[in-house]
Amino acid sequence: MPKKKFFTVKTLLIILIILLLAVFGAGGYIYLKSTNNDNKKTGPDPNKLMTFSIGSLLVNLADPGGANFMRLTPVLEYEDNKQNKKLAEELTKKKYVLQDAIIRVIRTKKIADVQPPQSIDKIAVELKNEVNKNLHEGQIYRVYFTEYLTQ
Repeated sequence: MPKKKFFTVKTLLIILIILLLAVFGAGGYIYLKSTNNDNKKTGPDPNKLMTFSIGSLLVNLADPGGANFMRLTPVLEYEDNKQNKKLAEELTKKKYVLQDAIIRVIRTKKIADVQPPQSIDKIAVELKNEVNKNLHEGQIYRVYFTEYLTQ
């Protein structure tokens, strides 16, 4: 009577299929778990967002001749949380410092830098970064404009 081989082609294929299913199952589980964690917290809590208006500013632009100017009213958005506990008070106290910082950023711009529609987002990010440099009690999350006019 011939001896039976334990590792036949059929047995090896079954083992290979089981290993592949285990690897793909573990990979899928890890992928789904990581995407669920990423979706849980993406930014501040919308229910805790606060705003602070800087007021309307009229700023000469850096174009030659000084004929171009910009009128804007930035509104700062921040989350009312533990890190920003005293931020509202600091924004009120430093309103003029923040206005000055914004004016200094805008004064470096030419009309071509601020007029195209896509420039609004770039200006908002620049202003956010500049304002945050001047804050010690928290950070603003975003800058909105209730007025954005160029001439």
